[in-house]
Amino acid sequence: MEIRRYSPNNNKKLPQIINEIRKGFIEGRELASRLFIRDLKASFRKSFLGVFWMFIPPLATTGIWIFLSSQKVVSIQKTPMEYSAYVLCGTIIWSLFAEAISKPIQRYQSVMGMMSKLNFPREAIILTSFYDLLYSFMLKLLVLIPILWFLGYPPTLNFLFVIPAILGLLFVSISLGILVCPLGLLYNDIGRILPMALPFLMYLSPVIFPIQQNTKYPILKFLNPATPFLENARSFMGGYEFSMYFELVVWLIIGLISFVVGMIVLKIALPIIVERSGG
Repeated sequence: MEIRRYSPNNNKKLPQIINEIRKGFIEGRELASRLFIRDLKASFRKSFLGVFWMFIPPLATTGIWIFLSSQKVVSIQKTPMEYSAYVLCGTIIWSLFAEAISKPIQRYQSVMGMMSKLNFPREAIILTSFYDLLYSFMLKLLVLIPILWFLGYPPTLNFLFVIPAILGLLFVSISLGILVCPLGLLYNDIGRILPMALPFLMYLSPVIFPIQQNTKYPILKFLNPATPFLENARSFMGGYEFSMYFELVVWLIIGLISFVVGMIVLKIALPIIVERSGG
């Protein structure tokens, strides 16, 4: 029997911590899949609408803005796609971004009691978060494509490039979520701030409004991690030109750094966080 002793002092060197994280992802695959399937079944049992709750918020937002635009309540500049298709793609892709940032904190909070009693690879929780997001992505894509077809944008081979674009978005956003996860687990304020900050950030993204090049406002959109991936994915569906390759590469690099740093910090901080939670 392996005996493992935990202490408040962590004398492990960085290569050892990275190796433990790597092993944790490998050893936690089965547990991650079991947690994903368990929670997926539970979500069906506890909700009449089930998976439809994944679509209701973005579709409701889309409907509101289409109505406001049609009634001339707001003035929307010319968009590279027909406006209903433009805002539909934007809101659904944005919902994946917002979900991915919040997912690590939500997942770790849900298993805090289990972590205080059982010894298992903590990286399994990150894998479960990835499974949640991939499931959400596939369902939303299956709904988005037929609606776009109805709106005059039939699927082409270019639609295949939407998959790596959104996977890049999910990777960057969940990496940023992992980076803030230790603070979010220690202080509930982070979890409360995110739902308020994300809607504001949405209006700084080309979700509802197109990017306008002749104002100072676009710089905020370029500094937004969701913008290049959202525009890249939507350009393949709408058949218009995409030019933000530099921003796309920069945010992928930032996402990779955030993932590595976030996992290391989370690995070091989790024993302290679990102890402070009081089981």
